[in-house]
Amino acid sequence: MTQDVAGRSAKNTMGSSWKACLAGVLGLMLCLSGNESAQATTGNGVVDPYAVPVIKDNGPGDNNLASNIVEVNIVAAKTDNVDIGNGVQANVMTFNGTIPGPQLRLKVGDRVKVTFTNNLPSKFIDGKEVNVSGIHWHGIELNNQSDGTEVTQAAVDPGHMFIYDFTVTRPGIFWYHPHHHSSTNQVAKGLYGSIIVEDNQGYEAALIAQNVIPSVDQTKTLVLSDITVCNTPGANPATFDGNLPHVSGIQSWEINYQNHPLTQSPYILCEQQPMDENGNLLNQPVTAGDVPNIQSPVLIGRMSEGFTVLTNGVNVGGRLGTPYKPGDLLPNAVTTPVNAGQGLRLQIVNPSPVRYMRLRLTNSKGNQAPLVRIGGEGGLLNNAVVEGSNGAGGFDFKYEKGEILLPPAGRADVVAMISPSEKLDSVLTLWTEDFQRVEATYSWTPTVPVMHLKVSGRVANPYNLGQGKPLLASLGAQARVKALGAATGDLFVGVGEQGSVDKDIKLTFSNNTGAFQPSIDGVPMPRDFTGLGPDGLASSGNPFYLVSARHATLSNTMELTVTNMTGAHHPFHLHGFSVQPITLTPRAEITGPSYTFDREFRDIVDVPANYSLTFRVSLDDRPTYGALSGGGGGVGRWLFHCHILPHATFGMMSELHVHQ
Repeated sequence: MTQDVAGRSAKNTMGSSWKACLAGVLGLMLCLSGNESAQATTGNGVVDPYAVPVIKDNGPGDNNLASNIVEVNIVAAKTDNVDIGNGVQANVMTFNGTIPGPQLRLKVGDRVKVTFTNNLPSKFIDGKEVNVSGIHWHGIELNNQSDGTEVTQAAVDPGHMFIYDFTVTRPGIFWYHPHHHSSTNQVAKGLYGSIIVEDNQGYEAALIAQNVIPSVDQTKTLVLSDITVCNTPGANPATFDGNLPHVSGIQSWEINYQNHPLTQSPYILCEQQPMDENGNLLNQPVTAGDVPNIQSPVLIGRMSEGFTVLTNGVNVGGRLGTPYKPGDLLPNAVTTPVNAGQGLRLQIVNPSPVRYMRLRLTNSKGNQAPLVRIGGEGGLLNNAVVEGSNGAGGFDFKYEKGEILLPPAGRADVVAMISPSEKLDSVLTLWTEDFQRVEATYSWTPTVPVMHLKVSGRVANPYNLGQGKPLLASLGAQARVKALGAATGDLFVGVGEQGSVDKDIKLTFSNNTGAFQPSIDGVPMPRDFTGLGPDGLASSGNPFYLVSARHATLSNTMELTVTNMTGAHHPFHLHGFSVQPITLTPRAEITGPSYTFDREFRDIVDVPANYSLTFRVSLDDRPTYGALSGGGGGVGRWLFHCHILPHATFGMMSELHVHQ
């Protein structure tokens, strides 16, 4: 029989052994065993894929109600025997013992103080510590010292800590993850968590009160990720089960997966080519239950998606058939109740290193329930939008109308309308399908469920939301998303610096010696640097500025482009500042339709092959580290890169240096 989980938010609390450790001197040598055993996801003995743990606020006031100072502890540790569903026990990395890590729920204006402790086990390879870590607060417009990257903060060694101190300034859905050495592997092993920031003007509350968007009780966070867990040597599959559906409809598609040069099956990762944290080949298979390292040291290597898709750290279980003709739920499937006629708000995060989440919701008859986007990375939209291609020409999104696409690191705030005609006890399923991120080919991953909704009741007044429904636009001019004006500044290169004044940032698959390598402007950023050395340079010798770096002055508005010179999609991410995308246009000598964005703020914009993204960004200042007022926090080195993590690590990364 299928399992039915009501779904709830549960606070994340540390066990008694952790409390005892935290009571030690500054917590610097926190439980140095580095190998904890804990229940992942929501704890309390319940594996619930439809709820996320919420972190406990240790600051003044009660969980952010009486104070805008939020103080939390986040601990990275190795955690064994984590139940990820379907009887699989995995040895993973966790923040505070859970996958995903505990959610931070904040309001604009909150000051956040995070004591981060690296309790990963110490491990040296070639004389260097490889389990260094840190936290990058993805999408938050914070002070440069708290950005948690290779160019802003020395990596935190095992047994040590770092305190992040910043103020959140924009509503939206954000997330956090490591950004130092081996961060691709650490994210793949479970180090990620979500952040929800509500506006402080009451706009969201007003729209809920008017029943324009669903209530808090009708809202769920979905952190959708993927993972590969090794089996006993000799039992690791080389491809997926051929009975699983694929969006292409090709019956022998699993052969394409097995033969595709970029795929990383469990057989390859766990037995044929297992790697250590530096990408060196191991001389023995990976132990059953362990999560293999996925980051190759070569210029371009196998780097595809994890073998199992997780919803809030759990595999929700399968369903026979396809999204277009669903069959029975499998015995291990976990459902959550909904009512016919209700609106269900889903705040979705994709922390996967490589996988695009292409989401489609269908009922038991295969009829689609459109996913209507109401917001995402920069808060609510002016008007609701139904995204995707409609088959009538125009821009080809490579996914259908009413579906939602989340590239790696992407987030979306969507509403699903449950039809009032749905029968009691029927089940709707949210599926993720393969996305053609490389020209003329798929990743060859199967279509699998990420959520099962069981109809358990009926509402008296059916909810309705569609294309163009006013959201912030209904609350007056002051509530609308601000439109950034024309550029007020230019790029420059100062005396003694390196950099480029080209306003077109080029995403390239070659370097200046002609070798095939992910890069920016043909210039790869060295992949293996772990933090700042005593001379202010990266400890691996990375130059202070690459020739691909851009330099700009604080408080200006910039209009820049990102041109994808490759045959693959790349999700572009700028640290520290939210961008306002304007258009996607074919690059020079390429023909095709253009696309104009609705007004919003983003920090991840997927740039299709051979297209140019035009965007504006306001280089707004903010307080420095530890300060509540004043400026200077916007000054510094801010990375930009492709957020397919292996691409960034291979070298598709550079920086925007903002000067006073």
